[in-house]
Amino acid sequence: MSLEFYDELLKSERFCESLGRLLLISGKLESALKSIVLASSIKVRYNLSRAMLGQLVGSCKEHELATEELSEVLEFILVRRNYLTHNLYPLFNDEIEYTLLPKDNLHPDDAEYYFPKCVEELIEYIEFAIDYINDMELKHNKS
Repeated sequence: MSLEFYDELLKSERFCESLGRLLLISGKLESALKSIVLASSIKVRYNLSRAMLGQLVGSCKEHELATEELSEVLEFILVRRNYLTHNLYPLFNDEIEYTLLPKDNLHPDDAEYYFPKCVEELIEYIEFAIDYINDMELKHNKS
């Protein structure tokens, strides 16, 4: 059922809507991380205006611009966001073995319920990270 399930994901309005929200909120997280990098005045080896989430997370970790808690959340987000955006087709086309999501014993309803729920939970982590960053900036601006 692998590629058939991928087709179910494509047909699922809830999954596609959730994935669209994930991409939009990821952009908001990238902007928040760019603000941290800009405020720190560190030198980066990439064009900051075109920076990708992984580069920004890496810079925040490398230069200790985020707390340990935030760094762990960002790494969690990065791995799962990248997996959802780059590995679903390879997963269901049997191109990759490692998986964060199930690919066996799936029912078509999983495309409408289980998979969107996974995306929605990731969105909650991203919202948490954005709020955390905003709180950090507020505290920094008050001092």
